[in-house]
Amino acid sequence: MKKREGFVLIESITAFAISILIISTLTYCVNEQFKLLNQWEQRVNAHKIILMNLEKNNFPKVVTIKNKQYSFKENQSGYQVSVGKDVYEMEK
Repeated sequence: MKKREGFVLIESITAFAISILIISTLTYCVNEQFKLLNQWEQRVNAHKIILMNLEKNNFPKVVTIKNKQYSFKENQSGYQVSVGKDVYEMEK
């Protein structure tokens, strides 16, 4: 059998390309999961603020948690907490 020098190079490049593809896919998946966790954490904090306002009348209407400002509002139909562009509502 003849030994071919180019074969090792092609095999190495293929393995490297597959490794890069796997790493980039995992990075993308982890980033999407962190976005989802942040959304859930924001939602939980908003509901917690609603419950704290129901429990205590003197609870502040604007609360900062992890550098995000949560503002509480009460209207006729229910309660509302806004965080940036997101608004979380709960009916009375």
